[in-house]
Amino acid sequence: MSQLLDLPVAPTPLLGAPPRIAGAPGPAVVVPEQRGPVDDVVLVFEDNAPVAGGSYHLAAVGPALAHAADGERIAELTGVWALPGRRRRDRVRRALAALERSASLAGYARLRVAVDASRTDVLAVLRAGWFTPVEREGRPQADVVVLEKWLLPA
Repeated sequence: MSQLLDLPVAPTPLLGAPPRIAGAPGPAVVVPEQRGPVDDVVLVFEDNAPVAGGSYHLAAVGPALAHAADGERIAELTGVWALPGRRRRDRVRRALAALERSASLAGYARLRVAVDASRTDVLAVLRAGWFTPVEREGRPQADVVVLEKWLLPA
């Protein structure tokens, strides 16, 4: 029997003046409207040992990059993992579902993840979870696939 632990990360104030991006009109750090955690970490435990997990954070820094062209906030999935001996037991799917729920409650409209194109196992799990490929802004990399999922509003 596995258990899920959700560790929301609350924003903390920066010490001193916020950092600035050269040529950008505003501060580099975006503090979004607070409807929930800005970041979140989820761990799946089995027999009191972590076997899978993941996290998300605000997709980018800078006022123009933190929101999509339609004004929606985007969260970026980072560090989704499972122990090699514990794969194929739906632990990663369970962690992804918890992260989706948390991101929706935090006011994000979409989850985005960049995956190495050679990781077909990861791409299969994400596509089974309704993540779809999207066009990349700027210079696209041939060996990286960007997937995105629209979240239901909380």
